[in-house]
Amino acid sequence: MMVSMVPPQPPAPPYDLPLNTTMQTVATLVLWAGTAALVIHGARMARSERSPFPLFLVLAVAAGSVIEPIYDITYHLHWLDAGEQWTLFTSFGLPQPVWVMPAYVMVFGLPALVLYRSLSENATMGRIFKLGALTTLTTAIFEITAINLDLYVYYGESPWRVFDYPLFIAFMEGAQITGFAVLCAVIRLKTTDVRHQLVVFALFPANFAYDVIGAGFPTLILQNSSPDPNGGLLFASAFVSVALAATALWWSGRLLLATQDAAADATRRPPVAARPAAPDAVTA
Repeated sequence: MMVSMVPPQPPAPPYDLPLNTTMQTVATLVLWAGTAALVIHGARMARSERSPFPLFLVLAVAAGSVIEPIYDITYHLHWLDAGEQWTLFTSFGLPQPVWVMPAYVMVFGLPALVLYRSLSENATMGRIFKLGALTTLTTAIFEITAINLDLYVYYGESPWRVFDYPLFIAFMEGAQITGFAVLCAVIRLKTTDVRHQLVVFALFPANFAYDVIGAGFPTLILQNSSPDPNGGLLFASAFVSVALAATALWWSGRLLLATQDAAADATRRPPVAARPAAPDAVTA
């Protein structure tokens, strides 16, 4: 007798849940307006700094928002649709709402644009982690609001749920948001060639994957192991993921502090003394 062995499948998204079309309109208008304002502000900063980097930063986050479907698959996020979503693009079979790009710019790009200059001038590990705590809080507020206004849901088993939001994710994204601002400060300190500043377009998605996917891997593996993963293991794994995210933020912070120390040493180093001129040759 042949026995068919079907591997366990992760939970399916709740495709039948309705979208709040009123809030879709509000989110689209508010977030795109905020993004336009941030682009203008970035352009003004670029003019005052005589460097295109502030504008590059905003545009890099906008371009990097196309990484969202990878996040959606791994973290079980479903954008409510029911045939009424205004779609920006589709990847992995997942339609992305028209406001996902400006949401990235406002949630991830705005803090980096506000913070990177001051971090490049005066950063301490204590300040970096305080900013990480603040961005964790603001991320949780943003996501809990969006979820409870029926714009998207996290489906399946997830640990630390508060108002239907897996709260551990806020710590992952807080580390990612703050870490990106820190690494932008490193770019400001180390680059003199405009072409080198274009690395920020690779840096944003790389840092996103580093902090959110990389540090989150213990919980993500368990979440996607079966439709009904062990709740106790998931709860414990979230602590491991948050600890890894904190470690990643610490590493980024150490990189910035080392870069600042090197810049300060270069400033304090006395100039190389001029080599004395060779004496005139003795003529016969």
